[in-house]
Amino acid sequence: MKLWTSHHTFDHPWETVVKAACRKYPNPLNPHVLGTDVIDRKVEDGVLYSHRLVSSQWRFPKWLTQFFGHQGPYYASEWSEVNPETKEMVVKTVNVS
Repeated sequence: MKLWTSHHTFDHPWETVVKAACRKYPNPLNPHVLGTDVIDRKVEDGVLYSHRLVSSQWRFPKWLTQFFGHQGPYYASEWSEVNPETKEMVVKTVNVS
């Protein structure tokens, strides 16, 4: 079930956007993210494929945590494809908690 989708084109050089996306965590401006682990990374036909696990700890009010079933940490699985030839990057993230 897909609840939310986003598409955005950044008005910056392609190389800058790709570097920023690959380095987005850890980030002192988002202390909820505890870290990222690379599950798999490979290059096929010039395209970089990555699979990362992102762990985070969100502080919710106690009355709200009863709806989640646990208080974290929470995990998300992120897949990305970077194609330097076509200058296209696709990132898909799924909440696994």
